[in-house]
Amino acid sequence: TVDILIADDEAPALNELTALLRADARVGEIYRASSGADALRVLSATSVGVVFLDIHMPGLSGLDLARALQQFQQRPAVIFVTADDSRAVDAFDVAAVGYVLKPVRLERLTVALGRAIDANLAGSPAVSDDKIPVTVGSETRIIRRADVRRVHAQGDYSRLWTTTGSHLVRTPISELEERWH
Repeated sequence: TVDILIADDEAPALNELTALLRADARVGEIYRASSGADALRVLSATSVGVVFLDIHMPGLSGLDLARALQQFQQRPAVIFVTADDSRAVDAFDVAAVGYVLKPVRLERLTVALGRAIDANLAGSPAVSDDKIPVTVGSETRIIRRADVRRVHAQGDYSRLWTTTGSHLVRTPISELEERWH
């Protein structure tokens, strides 16, 4: 099982996520924090494998906290759970393994947790330009550059082809070329 920290300043969201995760057999201990500062206090005293962060919290935001976690020797996998659908690229920049939109759907949460557990087993994810966020339905996933077989330009967008299908991203092919070469 994996121990988890959930940080969200809204009590109903914190309670809902706790209840959903408690029902998952892969989850061990669940720690809770109502702010980024509280989350840092918990993380300084305890080691967890996965953190679920709301992006918008007073004081230390979820993004700020994810940046701080990059300094940890044993960095937990980060999943953002937020109502803000515009910050996926920022989540990619801090090497989040998941981006789940509120209201949380159990299927999305289960998939994101599986990715976080896999990332944990593979070692802490590193921040690098060999990954790109793609939106699939209401969830944003991270595609590894190594999984991209070809890229086609589509105006200001690029279509990434992987072994599992294609993904349209709001990134011009010239920007991908610059980042990946």
